[in-house]
Amino acid sequence: MKFIKDLYERLLFMFDYPYISKELLDEIKGPILLHISDTPVDIYGYIFRIIEILKPQYIVHTGDMADNIKLEIYKYKMDSYCKGVAKLIDGVEKNKFSKIYYVLGNHDDYETVSNLTDRGIILNDGILTIEGYTFSVSHYYKENLNDVDFNLYGHSFEPSHYKKGATVGLNGLLNINIIDLSNKRVFQLDYPSGTDTSRGMKLKRIGL
Repeated sequence: MKFIKDLYERLLFMFDYPYISKELLDEIKGPILLHISDTPVDIYGYIFRIIEILKPQYIVHTGDMADNIKLEIYKYKMDSYCKGVAKLIDGVEKNKFSKIYYVLGNHDDYETVSNLTDRGIILNDGILTIEGYTFSVSHYYKENLNDVDFNLYGHSFEPSHYKKGATVGLNGLLNINIIDLSNKRVFQLDYPSGTDTSRGMKLKRIGL
C-alpha cells in the first residue's frame, strides 16, 4: 500500500497537483490559515488548487509574489511582474471566504499590488491578531519574538521552522504551511518540484 501511495503522490507532483493526505483533511478542524511565500509564476496553479480544496479562512503571503522576476534586481521587468502578480491576486481572491494579507518582499512593488487587489491587506511587516493568536508577519526572519504565537517569514532557506517557548516559527519558503486555528496544529505541504529552480535559488541556497 505504501508503494502505491508513494507512486500516486509522485504522479500528482508530475502534473503540479498537490497531494493532500486524507489524514489532514479528516483531522483539520479550522478555521484554517494558509501561509505561502516566494512564489514563482509557474506554481500559481498548484497554489490555487490547494486554496480550492482547503478553502482557508485566512491567507498570508510573506512576499516576493512573482519570485522568478527578481524585480529588485531587474527593474526593467516591471511589465512581467505586473502580469504575474495580477494572475496571483486574481486566483487567490477568487476564494471569497478568505481574508488575505500580502506582506511585501524585496522583489515586490507596493503600487502594483495596491492597484491590483480588491480586498487584500498590504503590509511591509507587522503583528496581526487572528482568531485569538498573535502573528509576527514579515518577508524577513525576525529574532527575539517571545511574545507571539507564530512567526511567519520567507526570503531565505534559513532559519528553518522552529519552536521556541510558546512561539512557532514557520518559513514559508521551505513549505506551504497550514495552521489549524482551533488548536494551533501545523500541517505542511511541499512546493512542487522545480520551485527552487524557478526561484533561482537551488544552487546557491540563499535568499534573493
